[in-house]
Amino acid sequence: MATQYHCTIADETIAVQLGKHEKPSITISMNESDYLDMINGKLNGQMAFMTGKLKIAGDMGLALKLQSLFKSRVGGTPATTVQQVIDGMAENFNKDASKGLNAIYQFDLA
Repeated sequence: MATQYHCTIADETIAVQLGKHEKPSITISMNESDYLDMINGKLNGQMAFMTGKLKIAGDMGLALKLQSLFKSRVGGTPATTVQQVIDGMAENFNKDASKGLNAIYQFDLA
């Protein structure tokens, strides 16, 4: 099942919406199972990128910033669905790491 959603991060806040954004700052594409492994700390983002499991279009600097924008799920209850990740994004958002950031992250998961 394919999932598309985007996060708008601005003024130290986050808004998450299902669907594709017209003009994202960055688009992150990957398989849903690999995405869940990455979110749950089982797959390193850099390794996923280097092996082609993670594709990035747009501002690479925003990709590097992504990990600091959310508290780690490692040690907590692992996410078993993309919807759980989406539902928990606002709760896991690190607003201090988003200071001065104004970006739209598009996620295209196959």
